[in-house]
Amino acid sequence: MKQLSKRLTYANVMSSIAVFLVLGGATAFAAGLAKNSVGSKQLKKNAVTTAKIKNNAVTTSKIKNGAVTGAKVNAGSLGTVPNASHADSANTANSANTATSAGNVNGQTIHKILFRTTSDAGSTGNVTVFNAGGLVITANCTTGDATVTATTSKDNSSIYVDVFDSGSAEVDQEILESGEFDTGEEADLLAGNEGNNDLSLFEYDAVDGTVVTGLVNTDEDGALDGCRVTGHATVG
Repeated sequence: MKQLSKRLTYANVMSSIAVFLVLGGATAFAAGLAKNSVGSKQLKKNAVTTAKIKNNAVTTSKIKNGAVTGAKVNAGSLGTVPNASHADSANTANSANTATSAGNVNGQTIHKILFRTTSDAGSTGNVTVFNAGGLVITANCTTGDATVTATTSKDNSSIYVDVFDSGSAEVDQEILESGEFDTGEEADLLAGNEGNNDLSLFEYDAVDGTVVTGLVNTDEDGALDGCRVTGHATVG
């Protein structure tokens, strides 16, 4: 006991008390943090990392409005927006609305047919008004009478023509079936009519599977014995 009392100096006692206070105080401080006492100012910059965030802990209510931009979204994960699938075909249809002489709809090309003259100076000669899919259509006007003829560049093709004559209210036909419509052959798209207020419907089938369907309307144009040939043809 005497040996212990000799070693218990004032400095030893004070240093022991200091160590006790430090250790005990730190523990008490750590254990004594009040709830919600640590604020944003107490957090070290970049202290909260991804590893410290619990899975599914961040909810939509915790995300600031406008914080998630398009650059942060994986577009491939979104799929097709409801009703947006109709827009896939809208681009193709729109091209038909803006085209001057032809448009593409569902893989088919639509061509406008237009031939018009007010001249009474005799024959205009053959004027090509359509050329696609192996079918060539020409128009000619002679003092008010129009002729519309078709030729082909593909042998063993077919063409079927129905012409409604408003003057006689009759339907005339011109048919060159398979093997009969060859290069050098000529089909009359007016089936013998004079081209005054006639309506012609035709279908051309090429041997390679190309199909051209169309409508041609003919009439006199004005007081100068001219002609008008209008219509359209679809190639598919």
